Amino acid sequence: MDAGQVEEVSQTLAANLRAARGLRGWRLDDLAEASGVSRGMIHQIETARSNPSVATLTRLCSALDVPISQLVEMPTQLGSPARRADALVSRHGRSTAALLLADGRHELWEHTLHPGDAIHDAGHPAGTRELIHVTSGTLHVDVGGATFVVPALDALSMRGDRPHTYRNAGDQAIHYTLVVIYTGAHDARHPRITQ
Repeated sequence: MDAGQVEEVSQTLAANLRAARGLRGWRLDDLAEASGVSRGMIHQIETARSNPSVATLTRLCSALDVPISQLVEMPTQLGSPARRADALVSRHGRSTAALLLADGRHELWEHTLHPGDAIHDAGHPAGTRELIHVTSGTLHVDVGGATFVVPALDALSMRGDRPHTYRNAGDQAIHYTLVVIYTGAHDARHPRITQ
């Protein structure tokens, strides 16, 4: 590991330790008391001026109830941004459904549904759930013989493994986001998009 990599690991550890301590609402003194590691040493680690021994890191992780891997997880492993321009877009009349992210177990969609338009889905594999958040307009969702009316700023959790339809019965465009959660097999109709 070169000096640049060592510095990157130190900075990552410092940021992750501060974040883990902050999530618990602990001050430096609180973590020192819970872990048996001196306040000064914790401060040195959190400012990337000292690299802890494995024993020290283990005591800090034990006190915070987090695995060591969480404290050394590099920023590139924490998330991956997606650009709207890279979305896969399908058209339904004048309306659009844009697949922003898909990792094989989850899909994130952004929909615009124009008045009079509808998007029909035959249903995903068994056990699939959908989470819908409407940002503007009022969305009608038909699933398994039931109809749900979801106004702007409200949300719906529903079975995605039944035939379902998203409808716009109003006179203005509806904008909503949709998360598909697969508990079993991935829906082969949609590709995996990972950044």
